[in-house]
Amino acid sequence: MRAPLSVVIPTLNAEAALGRCLGALVEGLEAGLVRELIVTDGGSSDATCAIAQAWGGEVVTGPPSRGGQLRRGCAAASGDWLLVLHADTVLLSGWSRRVEAHLPSG
Repeated sequence: MRAPLSVVIPTLNAEAALGRCLGALVEGLEAGLVRELIVTDGGSSDATCAIAQAWGGEVVTGPPSRGGQLRRGCAAASGDWLLVLHADTVLLSGWSRRVEAHLPSG
């Protein structure tokens, strides 16, 4: 069974916060929940895209617009479920157990 979650994160010059956000997702990777990471960037002039790629994320780019960025990111996703996060969101320890409990089994 393939991992069910596509994580979509809209960004714009989010270099300062993005690493902490992505670090919190490791728990979901280890639990077999995260299929892919998609960072949908609105034209960052900092290291946001490089950080996303260093973490193994796919970067899609386009004009800055939260709605447009979300549309592009979600369209690129292949997971059965979407987890959309702000770049400054740091999920609490144990988040993957809660998500797993919510997902239908097998």
